[in-house]
Amino acid sequence: MNKLVSRIIISCLAVIALIYLAGCGSIQLGTPTATPTEVPPTATLSPTATYTPLPPTETPTPIPTDTPTPTATQIPTDTATPTATATITKVPSAASVKEGNVIFIYMISKEDGGPIGCGDTAIPIITGFARTGDIAQDVRVALSNLFVKSEYIAGLYNPAFRSNIAVTSVDYKPSSGEVVVNLDGTYVRSGDRCDNARVRAQVWQTIRQFPGVKSVMVLLKGNLLGDILANDS
Repeated sequence: MNKLVSRIIISCLAVIALIYLAGCGSIQLGTPTATPTEVPPTATLSPTATYTPLPPTETPTPIPTDTPTPTATQIPTDTATPTATATITKVPSAASVKEGNVIFIYMISKEDGGPIGCGDTAIPIITGFARTGDIAQDVRVALSNLFVKSEYIAGLYNPAFRSNIAVTSVDYKPSSGEVVVNLDGTYVRSGDRCDNARVRAQVWQTIRQFPGVKSVMVLLKGNLLGDILANDS
């Protein structure tokens, strides 16, 4: 009897244990794991285009055009020699000096039996410049055309051509009729003993052509030109 009861009790306990175990199998122990919320798939963005800077635009280098090189103009060197004379014409006789209204210079007709130098004559030559009535100005123009570097003018001899002389000033005193001329430069002797007298004649007669001129004083660098011409040394 006791054995039967024991078996029944054991059987009951076994059944209870099975029932318990079956119930525990459906129970999840521990913290339940949250079911992750499904995230909608992120839209795939198109890759951003990479900006490649363009190289700077090259400025085209202008191609120089061939420009002809201008021809250099030769500029004459300043010297003490006065400006070249205008076209000049020989005057037939000294009487034309008093009759005309032009400025003359005097050149030499050599060895023609005249009263100056070695039997020479001073002949008037037309310069092409008109007289103004201003004696000082007219004398200056005449002498500036006399002291040129031409040995012969209108076929007549110019004994002063070797020299380098220029007019610096002319002063005329109407009360006395005196003309004072100041020259600069150098008088060059020719070696011909007659040329000094020829130069004196052409200078003094060129100055005396103007009415009202009674006396003449010509200075070369402060020295009397008459004394320089009288000295052959």
